[in-house]
Amino acid sequence: MRLRELTVTALLVLGISGLAAPAQAATGYDRCPDGNFCLFSAANGGGRIAYFRLGSTDLRLQNIDGQAYSLWNRTGRFWDGFTEYNYRGGVIFRSGPGQQSNIPADVATQVHSVKAA
Repeated sequence: MRLRELTVTALLVLGISGLAAPAQAATGYDRCPDGNFCLFSAANGGGRIAYFRLGSTDLRLQNIDGQAYSLWNRTGRFWDGFTEYNYRGGVIFRSGPGQQSNIPADVATQVHSVKAA
C-alpha cells in the first residue's frame, strides 16, 4: 500500500512538473526563419512577412509587392531588390548576409522582385 502511494505521488509530481507555459508566438523580426531572406510590410519586422530561399520574380504572389518596409537577411548570401518584375529594372537595394534593417518608404514602394545575388 505504501509503495502504491509513493508511485501515485511520484507520478503526480512528474505530471505537474511536465506542464509548461505555452510558447509565445514570435513577433517582429523574430518571425524570420533561419536560412531565409525575409521582407516585412511594416518597419521593424512588423506587418505581413514573406520569406525566401531563392527569390521571387513577382512579389504580388506573396502579397508584399511595393510594401517591403523592412528586411532581415538570415542567409550567407547577398540579396538584391529590383524595381520591376522578373528581376528587371534597376537594383534598388542590396542586402548583405545578416543584415536587418528598415527600408526607406521611397524604396519600399518600388520593390517588385527579389533574388539572391
